[in-house]
Amino acid sequence: MADKLFLDSGWKCWVAENALRGRPANELTRILVENGFPEDHASLEVETAFNHPYIAAGSSVIRQLSKRDWVLHTNRLLLESGPSQLTEIWNSIDAKEFFERHYRVNRPLVIRGGCNSMAAMRKWTPDYLKQVAGDRDVQIQGGRDSDPGYEINDRKHRQTCNFGELVDKTFSAVETNDFYMTANNADNNSQAFAELWEDVVPLPSFLDPESAAESMFFWMGPAGTVTPLHHDLTNNLMIQIRGRKRVKLIAPEYLPYLYNHLHCYSRVDPENVDESRFPLFRNVHVTEVTIGPGDILFLPVGWWHHVRGLDPTITITCTNFHGINRFTDHYHTYDQI
Repeated sequence: MADKLFLDSGWKCWVAENALRGRPANELTRILVENGFPEDHASLEVETAFNHPYIAAGSSVIRQLSKRDWVLHTNRLLLESGPSQLTEIWNSIDAKEFFERHYRVNRPLVIRGGCNSMAAMRKWTPDYLKQVAGDRDVQIQGGRDSDPGYEINDRKHRQTCNFGELVDKTFSAVETNDFYMTANNADNNSQAFAELWEDVVPLPSFLDPESAAESMFFWMGPAGTVTPLHHDLTNNLMIQIRGRKRVKLIAPEYLPYLYNHLHCYSRVDPENVDESRFPLFRNVHVTEVTIGPGDILFLPVGWWHHVRGLDPTITITCTNFHGINRFTDHYHTYDQI
């Protein structure tokens, strides 16, 4: 390998990041040499970085973040000292208990059969969906199999199709993740489903019916759809109308181990963890739940989750709770980490 005389900006960033992470100078020099840089140049570059006032200032920020990590670590120890199942499962719960035991303390909840009384549970057959809205154009996420970053790149995967044809395709498809109607399509689709919303009781004890129209989202896809590991910026209620979904849940306290690389997304696939790339994920406690028709999942803000459709599914998600649910004023990393 021919010697490289100068470190480009990418390598300089690598040196600075690892200096801030506390890796030894001699280790960084060795890696640079192994990648073709002369030892004297590599050593000087590393020494300069370690002594630079920018690094000193950054180290102060790192120490402050380490204090926050200590708080998260302490909370993890407390979480792990209790029952292994962090998500409670109930057959029913009143609003007062829900807000006290779950909403305000950021704890997930499954309510088995919690939406069995909704008209949508009886009426939303493929034939009924086509009868009500089958002639309308809707937006979906398509071509997802060609792009490992399909969720991050959701805008480029937006496609328009006929809803009736989509219903037939969804309920007859082999297992696939290539197409899926998600909340990312909600702005385009809300009017197309105007009559269908009448079949979804707004759960007035939990949700504010006055803001239901702009706070309910329609998801539909075949078996095999996947929403990769991420967290939301609001509390969410997942109302499962058809099919089953398997949800892997991770508490916010495990953030330091989740390889959060952009906005609210993780690089880790919790169904197939590459421990050589993501060794810290071994420290993560994953809770798994399966929700089926009639079930409701309360998904608290900041909880990481990965979702797989086990059957053709229809899900309604809602964010219009009777309670604070605006947390974006202090969130400043939409397109970065």
